[in-house]
Amino acid sequence: MYEVTDKTIKYFRSRILSQASHLYSNFLWRTTNNSYHALVVEIFLQRTKAEQVLPVFIHFSDQYKTPESFLNNCKENLFKSLGLPDRNRSLVKLSELLVNQPIPEEKHLLKKLPGVGDYVASAFRSFHLRKRDVLIDSNIVRCYGRFFGFPTDEKTRRQKEFHILSNRITPQRSFKKFNYGILDFTRKICLPQKPQCRNCNLKRKCQFFLTNPKTSN
Repeated sequence: MYEVTDKTIKYFRSRILSQASHLYSNFLWRTTNNSYHALVVEIFLQRTKAEQVLPVFIHFSDQYKTPESFLNNCKENLFKSLGLPDRNRSLVKLSELLVNQPIPEEKHLLKKLPGVGDYVASAFRSFHLRKRDVLIDSNIVRCYGRFFGFPTDEKTRRQKEFHILSNRITPQRSFKKFNYGILDFTRKICLPQKPQCRNCNLKRKCQFFLTNPKTSN
């Protein structure tokens, strides 16, 4: 069980929210009104850098406005340039389903769709349906572990206790802003190899910085 006080969580949350606008990256998919594009891009983004996804999304959104147009006209593997060619089969199956049914809003139904796991469902709901959901990926796991001072590994993201903590941290109202904020923060500040701790507005209470002041930038 993670021993994290409500006061520390409030500090962390408020700091992420306060810099969310400053760190915000205006990727095209963040303002799309096309639900099909929104769902597909979250599949593109899963475990893939946003900068790599951008040209693929621009091409995809320009060429294929609907599942029907994708199925009728796409002769290429859109995931090949992302180094994940096997995912294309899931995109085809997903598109086939969405020809005859709307995209569901309930998380358990979203997770039944091809290529849609817990992260994709959470991101789609939070960012594109404006329904509160909790984001958990490897970057967020690393960030929480560093700040709150607990060890993490590849199994952490699946632990019940970590899900409980993540739910406590995610605000009830400003969840969309917070979720974009934490994604952009882990992309620009809390980096895997060279964290930009000197530029971080969380460092005053970050356990990683406090215990490694000379090894962080």
